[in-house]
Amino acid sequence: MRNLGWAAAALTATALAVTACGPSFDSSGAPGSAYGTPTGSSSQTSASGATAQTSALKVTRTSAGTVLASSRGLTLYYYTEDKPGSGKSACTGSCASAWPPLAAPVRAPAGVRLPGPLGVITRPGGGVQVTINGYPIYTYAGDKAPGQVAGNGTEGAWHVIKIGSTAASQAAALKVTRTHAGTVLASSRGLTLYYYTKDKPGSGKSACTGSCASAWPPLAAPVRAPAGVRLPGRLGVITRPGGVRQVTINGYPIYTYAGDKAPGQVAGNGIEAAWHVIKIP
Repeated sequence: MRNLGWAAAALTATALAVTACGPSFDSSGAPGSAYGTPTGSSSQTSASGATAQTSALKVTRTSAGTVLASSRGLTLYYYTEDKPGSGKSACTGSCASAWPPLAAPVRAPAGVRLPGPLGVITRPGGGVQVTINGYPIYTYAGDKAPGQVAGNGTEGAWHVIKIGSTAASQAAALKVTRTHAGTVLASSRGLTLYYYTKDKPGSGKSACTGSCASAWPPLAAPVRAPAGVRLPGRLGVITRPGGVRQVTINGYPIYTYAGDKAPGQVAGNGIEAAWHVIKIP
C-alpha cells in the first residue's frame, strides 16, 4: 500500500495547466475574437459556386440532448485539444480517419441560433473544414445513423455541440472549496473530490467497484476545470463496467464520498490510508 506522501507526489508530479473543457461558444453568435474565415467570405463562395448550393446542417434529439448534426443527420463534435481561432486542427492522420472533418460549405439550420459564427479553415492537403466559433468541427466514424452520439466524452476531449444551451452548460464546472484539510477540488455541487491510491493511474480502470462505488460514487464526465485554476494533472475519462464514464485527473479516477453531505466536508480524507482529497495550491 502506498503511503500518503508518495501518493500526493504521484498525483502532482506531472502537473500541467488545464484549459476549460468547453469552448468559449457565444450563444448569441456574435463574434468576439478570431473565428477562422467567415463562411460568407469570397473563399467560401468560390468553393461552392453559390450560397444556395451549401448543405444545411440539422438539429437532432439524442440521448445527450438536442445537438447539431451534419446534413446527413450525423452528430457533430468539437475537440478540446484544438485551439479556437488558430486556423489549424489538432486532429490529423489516423485521428482524422476516426473523426472525419466536416467539409465546407454548409449553412446553419433555418431558424436555429448556433453557439457561435460559422467559419472555415484549410487543412493540410487543401481540404476546407467548417468551424464554429473558431473550433474545427467533426463527425465520428463510430456513429452509423442519425441520433447516435457514440463519440461524446471520448478521451474527455470530444463533445457534442448542444443547441439551446451555451458551452458553459455543456460540461459541469468543477469548484475549489476551502476545508479544514486545505483548499481542495470539488464537484459542480461543491462536494469534495477524492483519489484512491489503490487505483493504478493510466490503467483505464477503477479498483473501486460494487459496494465500494456506492460509498465512493465515481465523478461522471464531462466536466471542465474551474476558471483560472491549475489542476494537478490533465483531465481525462475512463469507461467503467456498465458504460459509466468517470473523470480522471493525471490518470487517477476521481470520486466523491457518500459520507460528505454538504460542501466543505472532508469526512473521507485518509480513510484506510488510501483515500485522499485533491489539494489545490
